[in-house]
Amino acid sequence: MRRLAAGPLALLLSVAAGACELTDVTLIDFTDVVVAEVYLTVSDQANASRLRAFIHGTAAGSQPSSQSFDDAVVTITDGDGVASVLPLSVPDECVSIRPEGSGGSCFAADLVLAGSFTAGELLGLDIALADGRVLAGSTRVPGDFLVADVGSGCRVPPDTTLPLRWSRSDSAWAYLSEAYITGLPAALAGEGIEAPDSLHLLGLSISESDTTVVFPSEIGVFDRFDLDQALAVRLQRGLPEGASADVAITAVDRNFVNWVRGGNFNPSGTVRVPSLTGDGSGVFGAAVTRRFTLVSSTDTMAGPLCS
Repeated sequence: MRRLAAGPLALLLSVAAGACELTDVTLIDFTDVVVAEVYLTVSDQANASRLRAFIHGTAAGSQPSSQSFDDAVVTITDGDGVASVLPLSVPDECVSIRPEGSGGSCFAADLVLAGSFTAGELLGLDIALADGRVLAGSTRVPGDFLVADVGSGCRVPPDTTLPLRWSRSDSAWAYLSEAYITGLPAALAGEGIEAPDSLHLLGLSISESDTTVVFPSEIGVFDRFDLDQALAVRLQRGLPEGASADVAITAVDRNFVNWVRGGNFNPSGTVRVPSLTGDGSGVFGAAVTRRFTLVSSTDTMAGPLCS
C-alpha cells in the first residue's frame, strides 16, 4: 500500500482538503473501436494468392478486446463490378499471435477467389456488422512487375553478391525484399560461425522507383541488430557453398504503407493512417509478390547460373 507523503507536502494536502469540498468527477469511458485489417496478396505462383480480413476491437483500458464479429458480412467488389462475400474462417488464418483473452473474427477467401484478382485492378470493400455499423474502402492493386534474370530460380556462385533488379510497379508506394535462407549451419561449420537452421531477412525500398537490391548484403536492414555479428559480416560477401534462399520481392500499395509505417517520434506510439471510412477504422491494403529460389553452388547441376 502506498503511504501518504510526510512533511510540508502532507501539510499542504491537509490544508487544501480542509479548504474545499470534494466534487463528483465523471471519468470518460474507454470506447472499444472496431478495426478491420484487410489484405490482398496477388502472387505469380499457383494457389499462392491470399485475401484475408480480420475484424477486431481496440484495446480499451489497457485490456485486449474480447469482441468477436462472426456475423459481419465482408464483401469484395472486383474491377468488373462482381461482388463476392468472404466466408468466416478460423482466427489463425488471419493472425499468428494474439494476446490472451483477445477476440476478433477472421474472414478468408478460398484459393479460387483469391487467385481471381489481378495486378492493377481496382477493388472495393464493404463491411456490414450485425449491429448496423458499416465500414468501406477501396484500393488499387499495384501493377505487374518482373524480376530480371532469375526466372523461377537460379544458381549463384558461392561468396558472391547478386544485384536483383525489377521493373517498376504502377501504383506501388514501396517494395519489400525478403529472403528465407537455409543450409547455413552445415555451410559455415568449417568457418566456426554459428547460424540458425533457417534465417529470415527483411529489407525495404521506400519509393516506387527504388527497384534494385543487392542479395544478400542489402536484404535484412531490419534484422541487423538481432543477427550475430560474425554471421552478419559473413553474409556481406554472399552465401557460402551449399546454402540456398527463397526470395520474394513484393510491391505494396499506399494503404499498406500508410498503415504500417512509423512517422516521426511519437511518445504515444505509431500513428496509423486508415484507409477505411465509416463506423470504425482500419486498412484495405494490396500487394503483388514475385518469388524465386537462389542456390549458392559451383555445381552446374544445381541449376542455371543467374544472369
